Order: sequence, then structure tokens, then C-alpha cells
Amino acid sequence: MVNDYRLEPGYRHYACMVDLLGRSGRLKEAAWFIENMPIEPDALLWGTLLAACKVHGDMELGKLAAEKVMELKPCDAGTYVSLSNICADVGQWEEVLKIRSQMKGTDVRKEPGWSLV
Repeated sequence: MVNDYRLEPGYRHYACMVDLLGRSGRLKEAAWFIENMPIEPDALLWGTLLAACKVHGDMELGKLAAEKVMELKPCDAGTYVSLSNICADVGQWEEVLKIRSQMKGTDVRKEPGWSLV
């Protein structure tokens, strides 16, 4: 990309790569890609991996991705909800309760969704 187009890849380029790897189920490769990028990963990259972990039911890697997002964006309720949903999908109800109580302890609130018809 740099040689052919003289274009430095940015966060969105890296997020697209993580998304492509994640959608194809190559979650460990996506995590390796994030950890070995030439720039410091941000919450967008880890959140992209977290979403892929939800789709493919990888609770262990999902926890790692969620922890990284929480370090970078501690007030992001979506991260807590995504992680608790991953745990619920695999029947880890005690973990769900722990995550939800952790949310309450940090005063993070999920905004209720709504729509207009």
C-alpha cells in the first residue's frame, strides 16, 4: 500500500483487516494482527475483534478483547453488554451476573434503545 499508492495505512485500514479476519472465523490471526501492528491499537480495533468473538462464540478471546477496550474506554457500556452477551450465549450465567454487577459498580449505564415507526 505504501509502495504502490504512497498511502500510509491508518486505524480504519487495520480495523478492516481485523474485521475481514474476524468474519472469516480467523480470530486468533486477528488478535495476532492487532498485537503486532506498527501502531498502538485503539478501542475500535479491539471492539472489532470483540464483535467477531460474539459471532463465533469465542468467550476467551472475547474476554481479552473486552478487557483491552475497557482499558482504553472504561465508560463504554456496549463493551460490558457485548461481553455479557458472549457469556450468556455459552451459558456462563455466573459470569454474566459478575459483569453486570461490575457495570453497576463503575456507574456505567446502558442507554435503552428506541425507534420511531
